[in-house]
Amino acid sequence: MMPAVDASLRSDLLATSRPGGWEPVRVAAEARLAAQELPDASQEDWKYLDLSPLRKLSFRTAEVASPAPAASDIPGLVHPEMMATRQVFVNGFHAPHASCATGLSPGVRFFPISTASEACRLLGTLGEGAPDFFEDLNTARFTEGAVILVPQNVRVETPLHLLFLTQAQDGGTVPVVFPRVLVILDRGAELELVEEYHGEGTYLSCPVVEIRVAEGAILRHERIQRESLDAFHFGALRAEVGRGGQYHSRTVSLGGRISRQGPRVRLAEGAEASLDGLALLGDTQVADTHSFLHHAEPHGTSRQVHKCVVDGQARAIFNGQVRVAPGAQGTDAQQQSRNLLLSGQARVDTKPQLEIYADDVKCSHGAAVGQLDPDELFYLQSRGLRPEDARNLLTYGFAADLLARIPVASLRRALRHLVLARTQATSLGGLA
Repeated sequence: MMPAVDASLRSDLLATSRPGGWEPVRVAAEARLAAQELPDASQEDWKYLDLSPLRKLSFRTAEVASPAPAASDIPGLVHPEMMATRQVFVNGFHAPHASCATGLSPGVRFFPISTASEACRLLGTLGEGAPDFFEDLNTARFTEGAVILVPQNVRVETPLHLLFLTQAQDGGTVPVVFPRVLVILDRGAELELVEEYHGEGTYLSCPVVEIRVAEGAILRHERIQRESLDAFHFGALRAEVGRGGQYHSRTVSLGGRISRQGPRVRLAEGAEASLDGLALLGDTQVADTHSFLHHAEPHGTSRQVHKCVVDGQARAIFNGQVRVAPGAQGTDAQQQSRNLLLSGQARVDTKPQLEIYADDVKCSHGAAVGQLDPDELFYLQSRGLRPEDARNLLTYGFAADLLARIPVASLRRALRHLVLARTQATSLGGLA
């Protein structure tokens, strides 16, 4: 049994400053926090995730970066297609000097959440299921974030890029950031969204993303987690997909000492969703994904492929639940968890789940955990590749098929190069 996280850490996190505004949702979140303990191994959904490294740290609310970084110094992946739509947040606060909105399609609205009074009625109401401690902590403490509104039948040509950068200053306490994102697509709208996290130093990031995709709308959502290797990332995503709507999400996790993703998606009649994920882990990294796909109405379609490449003493955790509600006939749901272990000390805990309460459905799930195929390694070496190059090529190939589906060309190339760097397959550059 892993050690429980003590009460002093919970008190430390609850002592972070509480901003004003959005009082109804903040009060409700505060009430839930008061009744919750910090998650530990005694809870089923957290039993594989050891949070004890957090006990060694003291936390404070992150402050506005001073001096603010120049636009040319903002790190992150370089996306020429999205420079005119990139919105940057530093330590959780919008950085207008490093952002640009000239490339937004007519009618599309982006604004910092601090000015989003008209969207307040939706904030904290989307999705279903009880929030966890870190999600409630965000709701009670967030200061800034992004609101994106796409009106009816508007197809946004240029992808929108949200970059959340955290810069931890030297000192005895660790900053906590609470990014908040609200995305609303009206009927028939279409948007490509890239959400990226990057940072330096030791910090705790607790983002929450809420999404509503109306009838017939389409949202393609790329999520890139490139936090510092000394950072902690606990993210929540809640999405509602209306009748005939589509929501396609892909999460790539590369950074973080400990990271956790918690996407929860509700599908209405005839809706489609995909929740793909890729985690590349080494050293002592830990990455946890707990997903929930709810087919609440008939004739929905969902696909989920989650891949982990685990090296060193790293650990990957996957718990994916698909629920088919009573009366949700005609549901078509497929889920796969595929994992590659590159060392004898690497570990994967995987648990795909189907919960079906309708009888006319087509549902399947599966999980596989293994090592590189010796026959494939032998074949490549017989064709002249060195053993390390053969290993790197097969590792890259295992991960690359998920990246091939990314529609933003520059993002696809940048992520491929990152994966190549992680697998040390430097001789395989030039891929498009």
